[in-house]
Amino acid sequence: MNSTLEHKLRLYSGLVIAFFLILHLLNAGLGIISLSVTDAFGMALFNFWSFPLFGALLYGSFIVHVGLMFVGLYRRRSLRMAKWNVLQYVLALALPILLLGHVLATRGAYQYVELVPSYTKVVSVIWSDPQRVLRQYALIGIAWAHMSIGLHYWLRPKKGYSNWVPVLYPLCLIIPLFASAGFLSAGFESLDKFVETRVVYSAKLGPSQTEINLRQLLKYVEQVVLWTLGGLLVFTLMSRMLRSVVESRRGGFVLTYASTSKLISGRKNQTVLEALREAGVPHAAVCGGRGRCTTCRIRVSDHESPLEPPELLEVRALKRISMEPNVRLACQFKPTQNMTIAPLLPADVSAHAARQSLGVMGREQQVVCLFVDMRDSTALGEKKLPYDVVFILNQFFLQLDAALRETKGHYATFNGDGLMALYGLNSSLEEGCRDALQGAVEIQRRIKKLNEWLKGELDTPLQIGMGIHCGGAIVGTMGPPNAPTISAIGDNINIAARLESLSKEYNAQLVISEDVLNNAGIADAALPSHTVTVRGREEALNILVVHDPEDFMAQVVITEMNSVVS
Repeated sequence: MNSTLEHKLRLYSGLVIAFFLILHLLNAGLGIISLSVTDAFGMALFNFWSFPLFGALLYGSFIVHVGLMFVGLYRRRSLRMAKWNVLQYVLALALPILLLGHVLATRGAYQYVELVPSYTKVVSVIWSDPQRVLRQYALIGIAWAHMSIGLHYWLRPKKGYSNWVPVLYPLCLIIPLFASAGFLSAGFESLDKFVETRVVYSAKLGPSQTEINLRQLLKYVEQVVLWTLGGLLVFTLMSRMLRSVVESRRGGFVLTYASTSKLISGRKNQTVLEALREAGVPHAAVCGGRGRCTTCRIRVSDHESPLEPPELLEVRALKRISMEPNVRLACQFKPTQNMTIAPLLPADVSAHAARQSLGVMGREQQVVCLFVDMRDSTALGEKKLPYDVVFILNQFFLQLDAALRETKGHYATFNGDGLMALYGLNSSLEEGCRDALQGAVEIQRRIKKLNEWLKGELDTPLQIGMGIHCGGAIVGTMGPPNAPTISAIGDNINIAARLESLSKEYNAQLVISEDVLNNAGIADAALPSHTVTVRGREEALNILVVHDPEDFMAQVVITEMNSVVS
């Protein structure tokens, strides 16, 4: 079965069952008011689910959901899974034992002798036997727990779910408690008064032959269904064992775990996540390995032949977070060759990271880097109170951020009194160079205005130094999982930082490399030029010193206009 279709069927069938369960428990909770109220609401629900379309949808959902449980159990190449996955399987296997008798005694009786089940009759039957009462409470708890786990781990990676947690968690507790209290109240009410049910008649007159036949039939059907489910479980587990033996003889793959160099063996048709779990290697999988959260993403390298193409489910997930071709989902990727893998998120990653579209994880790209630094920030800290220093720095960074946004710059990192910005991430290198120069001008303008606003707070005006360089760099999502940002590293980034420090030596606001001017299409700039040797670069670098970026760019505009006119 197509994995995307399987996931959708499991989800939608589960939602239909969850809808039925919530309504059923709310109806039980009305027992707090009276049995007559639960009878009225229960009859409305009975008529609703008796409608052929809705009835087929409900019973079809049960069959599909149970069937997919066995399919999923068979497909797993390893029974090592998250604890909540194990709990969900255990609860799912326990449900039929408690649920079948209840369903057959209500719907089965209606189908066999057209006995319309009222809530009063059902409660009276259950409360006539203490063992049935315990089974009913166990059924409420198990069914609700199974549903809650499924819904939680489906919604957990979704954006906005955390905002609804303060509402959903109380509801998750209130609804089953409400149902339990209503069932208890209804049970006491049924014991306090004479209720004309078949149980009462049977106690007085003895069961009729029809009732005896009905009970025998329902008991037989219950046993057949339970034995069938038990047989399916045994058949599934035996089939898995046989498949493991066959696949172990057909070879597999070996994974080299990059962070530890540990070798991990996997079998044919086994996912990377299953191989990691069998080897006892912790790996992130917030959604339990169902291709929803993308937290199990890995980078693949050192493989001899092209990677196996991803299926539609994996393609959609990777597209959502804009991954490179060598990034795959460990829960979906089934290798057929040896390779090296590296996790892109820590094993204990939170669901918050799953909801983030982290963009590209790393690639080489031509970018423009602008470094900005506040001069004499140490002296500012010595003369001002901590509160005043923080206020001034916040205003400083506020203006830098506005300047970057206005000139298509991207804030990458900051170091306390300065920052690194990137240009050309989504444009050509030429356009990025011109935008970076305009960014330097806009920063200068805003710092001038800031000095005017803060002249009563400052002993001396704020001074800045800037450096701009361009070239190839490794651009990617960096930083902790809960607060990642797109940044860049490489020799050309270090050169830009060095140019910013040179601006202090030349007592200038800006130092730019000749490469930036050439790529920006600015020729014959009337600027002081120097040749320097920068660490990390073998050949000398030609740089230009700009004392007033705003005046310089104004002259560039005038020169270009004269060139167009002539």
